[in-house]
This record gives sequence, structure tokens and C-alpha cells, in this order.
Amino acid sequence: MSALVHETIVDLLGRGIAVRFQVHGDSMYPVIHSGDFVLVEPVDPARVRRGDVVLSLTDRGLTAHRVIAIHGATFTTRGDNCAALDAPFTAAQLLGRVRSAEHEGRTRAVAGMRSTKARALAFLRRFGVRRPQSPL
Repeated sequence: MSALVHETIVDLLGRGIAVRFQVHGDSMYPVIHSGDFVLVEPVDPARVRRGDVVLSLTDRGLTAHRVIAIHGATFTTRGDNCAALDAPFTAAQLLGRVRSAEHEGRTRAVAGMRSTKARALAFLRRFGVRRPQSPL
């Protein structure tokens, strides 16, 4: 994603405007696939709940991952296809909540839900089973 697109997403969400953009990476598979378009809406940090998929701006850049824990104004997230938790971040770094993802022309809600596939993948992850990463 170019720096201009990145800055535009941050600016629009900061102004209270929802954004739709294409994501890359398999960290949220199978709920969000690489190449899907996501709709992100601004959100009051007090309204974020465990299970929501949020967009944050951290040292690694823009990241859309599922909220695993909330401690006051600090959030901990993890990708559905990742074993390790992300570094905690503050409410100031929270940009918005992912409302939906569009995959192959079909739009589905993702906020606060976890698909059957995602639950099964989380179960398998406990035993070290991972989705193969596509070669570059």
C-alpha cells in the first residue's frame, strides 16, 4: 500500500469517514482473505468488544486483527491465522472497526463474529497446524 493511500485511510477515519480498501496478507484467513476489500468504520474505543476486528496504526503499520483482550484503554489483538499475540496498543492507535469484507463479489459482516472456519482453525492452531503461506 502506498504512503499516500495509507495517509488517506488514517486521515479519513480520523475525520469520522468510513473507508473501503483492499487488504493484503493471510493473517485473518479464513474470515478475510488476501485481496479482499474491507469496509472500516470509525469507532469509539469504549464500544470495541472482544471478538471485533479492528484497524490499528502501530509500529508495523496498518493492521486489521481481532481483539483478544481489553485492559482499560489498551487493546491486544491477534490475526485469526497467527499463533502469537500482537503487541498491545492504546486507544489513540485504534483507527476503526472492520464492518465487512468482500470476497469474490460477496460481502459479509465480520465485526464481532468468528466464522465456523475461523473457530476450527483456532482449534487446529493449538496443535501447531497452520495454513500454508503462498510463495512470493
